[in-house]
Amino acid sequence: MRVLAIAVTVVGSWTATRVAAADPAGTQVVLTCRIAGQNREASVVLEGDRATYRYGPSQQNPELTLSDSLANLDYRRQNGPGNTIDEIVTFGNGDTAYRFAAGFREGAGSGSSTLRPFGLLTVDRDGTPLARLECRPDSIARTPDGLLARLRAIGRERTSDGLSFPNYPIHDPVRAAQSPPCEADFNVDTCWSRGVSASRRGDLGGALEHYDMSCDARITTLGCYEAGKLYLHNRQLRDYARARQRLATTCDGDDTGQGPYACKYIGWMYLTGTGVQRDLDTAFEALAKACFFHNTAILIDPEGCHFLGKAIQARRGHTVRDEDRADYLTYIAFAQACTDNAKTICNDARALHRLANARSAPWIAQCDRDVRRYNRFASCAYMTAPGGDYDAAQRTRQTLASLFRLVSEAVD
Repeated sequence: MRVLAIAVTVVGSWTATRVAAADPAGTQVVLTCRIAGQNREASVVLEGDRATYRYGPSQQNPELTLSDSLANLDYRRQNGPGNTIDEIVTFGNGDTAYRFAAGFREGAGSGSSTLRPFGLLTVDRDGTPLARLECRPDSIARTPDGLLARLRAIGRERTSDGLSFPNYPIHDPVRAAQSPPCEADFNVDTCWSRGVSASRRGDLGGALEHYDMSCDARITTLGCYEAGKLYLHNRQLRDYARARQRLATTCDGDDTGQGPYACKYIGWMYLTGTGVQRDLDTAFEALAKACFFHNTAILIDPEGCHFLGKAIQARRGHTVRDEDRADYLTYIAFAQACTDNAKTICNDARALHRLANARSAPWIAQCDRDVRRYNRFASCAYMTAPGGDYDAAQRTRQTLASLFRLVSEAVD
C-alpha cells in the first residue's frame, strides 16, 4: 500500500474509540467488539511476541482462545474506496480459520461523508463458510496500526500475501495545538505524518489541524493536498475557499505524485462552479496541467483528462472550425488517459473517433497528418492503444502533450 494513499481513503467525521496503549513488549488489546444480536465478544490481544484471539460470552471466560507468534501470524491489509477493509488477521484451529477484519465504511446515501467503524468475523472450514458475524458498531474498540507497530517492532516487513508494510510513522493521539513544530522527515514532514495517524484513527478534524500545520510550514506540499481534499469533500469540514487555496499550493508545486491530482480538483471546481464562480478558461488551464503539463515526467491524473475534455466541449465555439478543433483536442485528452489504462475514458476516445470518422469530420484527416510528423502512431486511431510498459507509456504521453500543445495553440 502506498504511503500517500493512506489519507485519500478516509473520508468522514467519525472518531474512533481507541483501546488503551501498552508497553510495546507487554499486553495490549488492539481490537475488541460485541457480536451483533448476541451476547458474545471477540478480541485480538497482543502479549509479548504473540497474538491471541478470544471469543465467548461477554464478561466471562472465553469459549475459544487461539494464539500464534507475530512472526507467523496471518496478517493482511486492504484499503480502497467505498467499503474499506483495513486490517485482517486470521487464526487457524486445525482445518478451521477464524478471520477478523476491521476498518471503516463510508456512510450510506449519495455524497455521504460520514464514516462508520466496522468489524467482521468469518469462520471457514476447508474453505467452506460456516459463520459470518458482524460487530455492533458502537461496541468496536480498536487501536489502528497497533498490530502493525508490534509487527514492525519484531522486524517483520511484509503481510502474509507478500506486500511490504507501509513505512509511515505511527503517532499517539495529540492535538495540533500541543504538537511540536513541523520538521523534515526524509521526503515527508512530521506534521503530515501526525495527520496521517489521526486520519487512521478516524479523527479527521484532528488530521486537518496537522495537515494545515504541515502546509503552513512549507517543508512539503503533502499537507496542503490532504487539507485541500478534506476542505473540498468533507461536509463537516468543508471550506471551499481554503480548499482552493490549499490545492493551488500543491498544483503550483513540484510534487509529481500529488500535483496533477490537485490541479484536477481545482479544474473541476472551476468547471462545475463548485465553491467558485464558474470559469471555463481557468478550468481549462488547471485541467491541462493535470492531464499533460504539470511535470516534465508527464505523471498525470487520467480523470483530469476526462474533465479536460468536458471543459473543452463546454468552451467550443459557434463555428464548424471551432467545433472541429474542440473535438480534436478532446480526443487527444481522452487518448492521454489511455496511457494510464483508464478504460472508460479510453472507450470514450474511441467512440469519439468512430463518430467523427463516420461523418468524415475534418479533424480526422488533420490528426492523421499530425501524427505522421511525430512518427509515433500509424494513424490517429492508434493514439488510443493501451499504454504498454512504463517507458512506452511515457513516450506516448510526451508525444500527446506536444500534439495537444500544437493543436491548442494553432492560429487560423
